[in-house]
This record gives sequence, C-alpha cells and structure tokens, in this order.
Amino acid sequence: MKKIEDLFRAQAASPTETIGLFNGAVGFRVPEYQRPYDWARDNITRLFSDCLNGFHRLGTSGNADAFTFLGTLILVKDERQEASFGGVSVAIVDGQQRLTTLTLLACALVERMTLLSKKIDTLPFSEAARGWLKAEVEDWIRELTECAIGSQKLKGHKTYPFPRIVRAGDQRGKSAAEAEYRSALGKFLNSFGEYVNGDEGEFQPPSLGSGSEASKLGDNFSLIRELIKSLNDPEWYETAECEIVPIEWISRAGYRALFERLNDTLHSDSDQNSALSELIKTSAAQDLVRTLLFAAYFSRCIVLTRVITDDESAAFDIFDALNSTGEPLTAIETLKPRVIQYENGRGGYGGSASEEQFARLKRFVDEAYPETAAKQSETKALIVSFGLLIEGQKLAENLSAQRNFLRTRYDKAASVSRENAQRFVRQIADVAEVRHQYWTTHGIETLANFHDQSRLDEIQQLVAFLNATKSNLVLPIIARYWRPDLKQAGDEKFLQVIRAVTAFLVLRRAATGTTASIDSDFRAIMAPLGTNKFGLNAGVDKTNALMDISALRAAFRTLLAKSKAKIAEREKWISQTIDNPLYQQSKEIARFMLLIAADGAQPSTTELGCWNKIGVKSSANDVYLDYKTWRSPNYATVEHVAPDSEQHLDWDKDIYKNSIIRHTLGNLCLLPAKENGAIGNGSWAKKRLFYRALTETTEAGQQARFEEAAAQGMKFSNSTRQILKDAKRLPLLDPLVMVDEWTVATISARGRNIAGHVWDRLWPWLS
Repeated sequence: MKKIEDLFRAQAASPTETIGLFNGAVGFRVPEYQRPYDWARDNITRLFSDCLNGFHRLGTSGNADAFTFLGTLILVKDERQEASFGGVSVAIVDGQQRLTTLTLLACALVERMTLLSKKIDTLPFSEAARGWLKAEVEDWIRELTECAIGSQKLKGHKTYPFPRIVRAGDQRGKSAAEAEYRSALGKFLNSFGEYVNGDEGEFQPPSLGSGSEASKLGDNFSLIRELIKSLNDPEWYETAECEIVPIEWISRAGYRALFERLNDTLHSDSDQNSALSELIKTSAAQDLVRTLLFAAYFSRCIVLTRVITDDESAAFDIFDALNSTGEPLTAIETLKPRVIQYENGRGGYGGSASEEQFARLKRFVDEAYPETAAKQSETKALIVSFGLLIEGQKLAENLSAQRNFLRTRYDKAASVSRENAQRFVRQIADVAEVRHQYWTTHGIETLANFHDQSRLDEIQQLVAFLNATKSNLVLPIIARYWRPDLKQAGDEKFLQVIRAVTAFLVLRRAATGTTASIDSDFRAIMAPLGTNKFGLNAGVDKTNALMDISALRAAFRTLLAKSKAKIAEREKWISQTIDNPLYQQSKEIARFMLLIAADGAQPSTTELGCWNKIGVKSSANDVYLDYKTWRSPNYATVEHVAPDSEQHLDWDKDIYKNSIIRHTLGNLCLLPAKENGAIGNGSWAKKRLFYRALTETTEAGQQARFEEAAAQGMKFSNSTRQILKDAKRLPLLDPLVMVDEWTVATISARGRNIAGHVWDRLWPWLS
C-alpha cells in the first residue's frame, strides 16, 4: 500500500510558485474530457474583486487575510507526454477555469505595464528613482510573462517559448515546425509569446477561430483588459464591491515589501524613502505604480491549494471528495466557536447574552433559510448590512473577507469588555431581525408586533416600497434606529427615519433618473465622520452616539444638494423630474409618485387630467398611499397612456418626436395587468372610453359607455366587456376621462402637477 506522501503532494502556492513546478518546466494541459472554457462575466468580475479586496487589505494587515485564496488546483502528471515538448506536461483535473482566467489576467497585466512603462523617461524623477522603477517594471513584466509563457532549454544556451496552458489537441514543440496549436487558448498564448518578444504597442490577439470557446476567450480577455484599466479609475469603484488603494499607502510595509528591487537598487533608507515619496507626489506615475503593485500582489499573494499526484484515479478521488462537501460554513458559523471560547473564559457561554443572540440568529437565518445555498446568500447580504451598521465599512459578499471582518472586529470589541463583545453579537442579530421583518413580505405583514396601530400602515407601506426598489443599503440606516422593544419604547422617531430615507430616495432618483452614486450616499450616512460623511455607524470598540433625526434630515439634504441634480428647490426639482423617462428608469418610483399625487385629492376641474388638494375634504375613499393599495392588484402596473409604440397614427404626433416624452411621469397611469392588456394600444378616443368604463359607478353607466363606443364604430370584444364588468371601479383614472385630447401639453401639465404633489408631501419629511 502506498504512503499518503507518495500518493499526492498538497501545498499552498502563488501563481509564480505554481509555474515553478519541475524547475519552471511545467506545462499545463486541459484534458479532452474537460468542458470548454466558459467562465461568465460574473465569475471573472468576482475573482477580480476578490483579488482587489485582498490587495486593499494588504495595506492594513500582514496576516493571512491579506492573501486571496482562490480554491484548489488538482493536477496529475500526464502519462502521455507531448513528444516534441521539452517541458513536463501536467493534466488539470480541477481548476482549469480559474487557471485559464489567471493566465489571461497575467497577459493583460504584462500588456498594461508595457504600455504604461513607456512614459517612465518623461517623468520628473531623480536618476536613482527612475533606474529603480525601470528595474522593478522589467522584473515584474518578466515574472508575469512566465506565468503565461514558459521557456524550454535547448542545446547550448538557446531557449524556445511555450504556452503554459494548452488544451487537448494542441502540441507544444521545441520549434515552430514542431508546434501546432488548434485550440483558441493555444493560439492566443502562442501569439502572446510572439508579442512579448517583439516591440509592439498593444497586443493584437490572433484569429481564434469559430465556436463558443473562441468567442468566450476573446470576450473574457477584453473584459479583463478593461478591469485592469479600471484598477486606477475611482469612478469604477463607486459600484464595485471593493475599494481603491490610496497611492500614499505604497510606503506601508505590505506594499513596500512588493517592491523587490527597492533594497537592491537603493541601499539606504533615506534613498528608498525619497524614491517612494517621488512616486507618491508624481500624479502622472500613479497609474503605473498602482498597476505594478497589483501585478506584484498577483504574483505573490494570490493563493491556490495545489494538489499534485502521479495517479490519475487518486486525482479524481480527491476531486470528488472536495466537491461532495457542499457549501462552506457561513461567516456567522465560523464566528460562533470564537464567541463560545471567549464566553467560556468569562463565566460560561451557556445562559449568556451571546447564546441568546445566536438563538435569534438561528431563528432569522438558519430556520428562515433552510436550504444551504439560500442561507449562505442571506448571510452574505446580512454581513454587508452589518459591516455598514457597525463600522460604516463597504464590505463585499466575499466569504473569506467576511469571515475575517467578523473575527477581527469581534476581537476588537471583546478587547474592551465582555459587555461590548455581547453588544457586537446582539447587533448582528438585530440586523438579521430587521432584514427578516422589514425586507420580506411575511415580516412586513407581522410588523404589528413592533409598531403602534396609528403608525403601522404607513411604515408597512413605506418599507414595502423601499424593498420593491431593491434599495438594500437603507437597511443599516433603519437598523441603527431599530430595537426589539420598539413598540413599547415608542416608534415615532423610527417612522421619521423611514420617511426621511424614503423622501431622499424618491427625490434623488426622480430628479437624476439613475441610481448612480446613490449607494455611495447611503454609505456616506454610515461612514465615520468626515467631509460629507456623517458618522451614523454604531462603533466596534465603543458605542457611538445616535444621530438625532434633525441631523439625519440635514445630512440627506446635504447629499441632495451636492448630487448631480443639486436638489434644494421645488420648481427646479419639478422641471428636472418631469423630463426624465421614469417608466424606463424605475417603475416602482413612478408608481409611488402616482399614488402620492392621488392621495387625499380630487380631480381638478380647472387643470384637466390633474389632481387638486386645495380645500379638499378627504375621505376614506381618497386614500391611496397605504399598504393595502400598494399590495392591491388594482393598481399593480405602471402603463403608458399614449402607447410606447410609434406605429399608431391616432395620437398627437408631437408625442413621438422625442423618444423620452412617452416615458415621462405625465404619460403614465396605474392599471390592473389584465385590464391594461385588454385595451392594448388603441386610440385616445377608445382608451378614454375604456377608462370611463373602469370609473363608472353603476352597471347602467358602464353599459352606456359600451353603447357610446359602438355608436362611434369602436366595438369592445366580448372578453374585454367581461373584464370591464368584472373589474373594480378605479377612481385613480377619474382625472384622465376629463381630458378631450391627449397632447404633449397635457403630458407636461399632468407631470408637473404630479411632481408638485410629490414634493409637497416628501420635502417636509427632510426639513
């Protein structure tokens, strides 16, 4: 029987160490039984974000969390060595998608550094700093090139390049005559080898052939190129799940260690510090420096668990075992043993406040999401919310980063006191309960457990709306003001918070039309105090004071004023809002605004198609901004009045001269889905009769509408007539039936009327 150490060898290895197998002569081969290279865009962006998160952590930690762990690579020495190949062929049993992507990433980094390095001579550096930087760039380009292109030793001192990774059907050789590359991957890397030995600008990939794999390889390399360029783009990080490394951090120990020629080229500490200072101060060098450091991080700090064996059956057994264990433990599950250990050293975990909070977590996470994948997904989203709540930190849904975040922050909290450690765990459970109660339909239905009856309906309606807009980053703000005994302690302030969040979201989205930077604004509310950062986070090693509601409103007003739309004044906001194609940008925002305008209003007799609230005595029948209406199918869909299609000539042609007008607020209404489908894209005359039938208060009145339509040559089908007879009366359509002609002027006036009512309702929530 073989010994374990004779069967396989397992080792954590960086990309550079991985290609160092067999004294650097290793050539990876994807066997024919493997599926094609088909990683999706999400796989690649996730891998890149994971690497950037580790790259950023390197500036604050020298521990294992500064590395990026990318799973297992299972290799078996290929029994069928390539006949004309001077290296050692190794088959990839598992990990070909990751290894191929990392190889493409190495190519893109080599190309990018090659292009950026051309301007070194133009930079205002001292000769010492310039010489050192050139040496660093040349070394890292050489090392990353070796991750993609190996070198075979021939007779004498001659060498010949080879692609590090090929697929079945490719043949690596000791000369161009002996080598043959049929796969897209083989062709690509062979061409890249020619590129690095030339003196070209950008790398021009060769024709990769037809088929999905060739297309995927080309598309993914283009994506990786763009991601590498985004490494230095602050705007890209706005929506990315990672943070840019500030250029001044390059003098920190973690990054300084990546400059491997620093000590060799510049011998004194003062010379080294002076050179680093030159790099930091020279803005024109920052793209190159950050890219160079990331390339070094890629080579040294990305980690694969490499398992290699000579026995192919053993390789498959290892592969099967690794893939039969299911989903990994969640970040909360890996925190629990640490909490138990801490509590047992201070009076015991059993019966402690921490045990009670883990029981809550079990109820709101484990029991609410019994499926493993769903539990993992919910836990990741929960920790993102918790990271903002506790520290105002942007945290990715990366399992390793989240585990490290909980572990290190818990230790920091526990170093203060046991009470503080228990507060940390309690706040995780609080966020879990808030997510359960305010972000699921079942939870919203049971909010009577937490709110006074006088405020219950409004809170249910507002959080249901926020949920519908998928504005997940409002959750930490809500959670900061929430407590389990909210009903007993009083929930008036909590309602004011919900109102302020809602008002900010609607006014911001309606005026700008997009979600651009709004997540950054919500993060700014939670972030530690600074310029346009407002310090609502709870704190780890101490309990931060809770921001007063007036201060929260002021913070939201500040963010509105500094937004692209510079929102601070009613008429300007209305003018901006009515010109946005809200139907395309957010139907949920448009739906909410249409309900606000109708709430407590009556159809205007002077501005046809509009609502009037001046001097109106509202009744129960005039209430539209409530939870029942929001959930009702009667006003479930946002629809166009003048149809979206331009093919209908029975409408005012001016509406279709501008592709935006038909999608603006003034041309939208709310209908049940079935009723809207019945009328389709009929003329205004027919649609108006349809609306009148839906607003009639009696069956006789509705029958009169049918007869009126028939007299004008417009016959409703039997199915449409039945829908109208079965439908509820829809008073929200009352203003529309008063309009004789549907024109651009009607749309503009109606949009301005609706937006005005929205501002008048929401702005007081922020002032």
